[in-house]
Amino acid sequence: MPTGSCLCGAIKVAYTGEPLHTAVCYCHDCRKMNNVQVFQIPKANFTVTQGEPKVYTKISDHGNEIHNHFCGACGTTLFRTGGSPLMKDNVGLRAGVLDDQSILDKPPAVEVYVDRRPQWIQPIENAVQLNSKYERV
Repeated sequence: MPTGSCLCGAIKVAYTGEPLHTAVCYCHDCRKMNNVQVFQIPKANFTVTQGEPKVYTKISDHGNEIHNHFCGACGTTLFRTGGSPLMKDNVGLRAGVLDDQSILDKPPAVEVYVDRRPQWIQPIENAVQLNSKYERV
């Protein structure tokens, strides 16, 4: 069972099974939050095993509420919920919080908001490319 935590260790998370997919997103929010891979985990397979994250809610680019779950002590964003209606049953786990960082050795399967990808970053080979409207490009 993969596990993870915030920087100070006050909040711990875990999930079972495999992520639905792994992605890197270049939207404004994700770029501000560190632009690391996001693992889409079914809510039924995800648990906060220690502590209680604080939640910051905002409106996404597409007009949907998105909830950022973070540690109130150290500020680490651990996961997001809400956002796209396609993601209503999933948790967007920030892969950088995972304890086993070797899980990041495999490239993400999806790149999102590629129309906002920095010019110096090359497309990931074989990854699905989606623009800011979630259309394949």
